[in-house]
Amino acid sequence: MIKQEVLQSQLNKSRKDKFLLILTLPPALKEVNKTGMTERQINALSVDTLQFSIYGDILPKVEIPAVVATYANQSYKLSSYTRPPYEDITVNFTIDNKFNNYWVIYKWLDVLNDDKRSYHDAKNITDGKIQPLNYQANFTLLGLDEFDTPIIKFIYTQAFPVSLDGVNYSYRDAGEIESSFTFAFSQFLAEPL
Repeated sequence: MIKQEVLQSQLNKSRKDKFLLILTLPPALKEVNKTGMTERQINALSVDTLQFSIYGDILPKVEIPAVVATYANQSYKLSSYTRPPYEDITVNFTIDNKFNNYWVIYKWLDVLNDDKRSYHDAKNITDGKIQPLNYQANFTLLGLDEFDTPIIKFIYTQAFPVSLDGVNYSYRDAGEIESSFTFAFSQFLAEPL
């Protein structure tokens, strides 16, 4: 079989529907993870990573602001050489048919603040080690080409969810169920593939 390279026009554009968000579970949630589960359990998860087909404003604004310096009664702008903190990102997603993607985000937030006891790690799954790296993970966003081949990778370091939005049901609408969650992160990296 001869592999032919598809020549693309310079006018081809990236599409909005070609992003895949991959979440790796942090150590605290891996303790909750039950591999080989045959049925759903209230306190268990059954994945190590989750993939979300997402939409919305998913890339943060990248800034290195200028500072003003004065010299000889004039003002000059110079780089501050610093990055301010990134704004939280809200991810819109379609809920899968077993609510697994919604459930994982819910359980992640539950580790941060238990829904019944209202404090961090109420079920003591981290053995009292309340450290940020226990509940943080790197998120990877893949930009795909028209053939669903990854062409760029965006990495959000030390990420964790901060909110999970509600779900709007309607027996009149047969469309897919959608929700969204917001996550915080420390650094944003981009790598062409």
